[in-house]
Amino acid sequence: MKFKRCMVILMIAVVLVGGAVFFLFHEDCDRLPDADAVRDAEKLVKVHIHPGHKYSFDVMEVGVYQHLDRCYTYDVIPEEMLGGLLFQGIHRPPAGTAVEFEMFAPARVYFFFHYTVDGGYTQIMQSLPEWKLIEKAPQYDIHNGEHGLRMTMYTLDAEPGVYRIPPTTRPRACYNIVFVPR
Repeated sequence: MKFKRCMVILMIAVVLVGGAVFFLFHEDCDRLPDADAVRDAEKLVKVHIHPGHKYSFDVMEVGVYQHLDRCYTYDVIPEEMLGGLLFQGIHRPPAGTAVEFEMFAPARVYFFFHYTVDGGYTQIMQSLPEWKLIEKAPQYDIHNGEHGLRMTMYTLDAEPGVYRIPPTTRPRACYNIVFVPR
């Protein structure tokens, strides 16, 4: 009985110490959108998210932040995406999030999402015949376990016009979009 009580106390202590260490060394990664980057991006594409949430754009390169509200960075990027325009939203948008974008010039568009925390994009993207599934996809946070190593990616050769991706069917759709002008 004493042994079990000691083990329970030890386990509680480990959890409490681990939580304290996390909060002491956890970097605050909640960033504001870069108004200049958004304005520059809108020469190529204007993105609308419903329901709306904060977003920004950055250049797709090794070390770029994945989202505005996390410290995760893209560490492995397929060559054809390098230098593209990365849409950075939030890490876990709610169920019912719809994406619409208006292209002002031709571009190759890459839409990619986490293989399990997908918000339903696995089924949604399979229902959109103009989007093509491709094997390579970026990887994020590669030095901290396996959570960012498996992404699913689709591509679209877009002309000027409006494109819509239907609303997510589940919460926590971890996704990004990259636009590469042609």
